[in-house]
Amino acid sequence: MPRGVQEKSSSLLDATWQRLCEYLGLSEYEAKVYVALIEAGQSKARTISVMSGVPRTKVYGVLKKLIDTGLVIEVPEEPKRFAPVPPRTAFKTYLKSYQSRVESLVSIVTTLEESFKKAKLPEKLRRGEVWVISGRQRILKKIRGMLSKARRSVDLVTNENGLVLLYRAFNKLFDGLEERSVRVGIVVPDSSNNQHMISELKYLCDIKKAPFELPIIFLCIDKQQFILANLQPDSFSLSSENDKAIFSDDPVLLELVSLLVTGKKLRIAV
Repeated sequence: MPRGVQEKSSSLLDATWQRLCEYLGLSEYEAKVYVALIEAGQSKARTISVMSGVPRTKVYGVLKKLIDTGLVIEVPEEPKRFAPVPPRTAFKTYLKSYQSRVESLVSIVTTLEESFKKAKLPEKLRRGEVWVISGRQRILKKIRGMLSKARRSVDLVTNENGLVLLYRAFNKLFDGLEERSVRVGIVVPDSSNNQHMISELKYLCDIKKAPFELPIIFLCIDKQQFILANLQPDSFSLSSENDKAIFSDDPVLLELVSLLVTGKKLRIAV
């Protein structure tokens, strides 16, 4: 392979794969393989492995998952070759979803601003607390405290790894919520990795399956406080110093974040 091609591919990989992980919930290997295919075009698995830096023993499994998610197609010839689905086609659904959420967020901000002006109250009276939390262990400690104090409702939105992580850390707390008659609603994607957790939790919680792939945990307690955590890396490991989260009891911020994450306006408890 020409040296210039390798350098160009490396530059493209460095510039884009992490953003694909962040915005679309792809794993590192999935993002690197897709970007390598975009750069190289139709290629054999061995070539893809070399260009992406993904071990050859892993590349077939990664390609299969990308095929399942509609980002790659297998070319029916021997030896096997793979080709990327054009980005505008592959990410059309994602782009429409984000555009719709942004438009909804702009609409709710406009409505809130108009209501704020009509009320003619000092802005400082509407401020609540906002805390920034770093590190997965500290974030999980905060989540434990929030679940322990829940009295009426718990609303959770996360991806498959987020559900596995929370189930491993707090499965007994979920039992306690059911015993205290706390309503628990969970929105999570349906995948092979979390089938066991979904089967266990469906007797305790109202579970709605949705294609939510962002590496975040959104947890709202009693419609009064929330935590929004970004998983970095997107895994169910109990330890990571790269995770960041915000916690707040501010009703306006809660409403905005809930709208952005779920696409629905949350009825805030008074």
